[in-house]
Amino acid sequence: MKRILTSILMAVGIAGPFISNLSAQGHGMSADIPFAFVAGKSTMPAGRYVVRVASATGSVFELNNGSNSVLIQLGVNEDRKSDNASVTFACDGKECLLAKITPPGTIYASSLGKSEVEKHLHHKVGVASMISIKLTAH
Repeated sequence: MKRILTSILMAVGIAGPFISNLSAQGHGMSADIPFAFVAGKSTMPAGRYVVRVASATGSVFELNNGSNSVLIQLGVNEDRKSDNASVTFACDGKECLLAKITPPGTIYASSLGKSEVEKHLHHKVGVASMISIKLTAH
């Protein structure tokens, strides 16, 4: 019995920070995105989006503007370079691609990776720019 209780307490101690982090992120953050953009294989219209972490690993996100919703998996985790929660887009001409999400309260940012961005935008002529939009409390 003592061994079972010890195992349960250890599991709660290890999982607790992850569960509380997911719970805090589950409420979502919002961003006003002033342009249409591609997320995964979906083209999303400009508008106010709620961004939520949709997986325990923190690599799947849901973007929802009330009438459109998309799940996107961002496979590359990188160290945060700032404390600002944001969504970042790679834009080339009039086309913008969701390239990175930096969730609040984490030590990482999740991104598509340079090769995925280049593959999507390779057929365009011009210089790609990166546009970051701040995530705010929802």
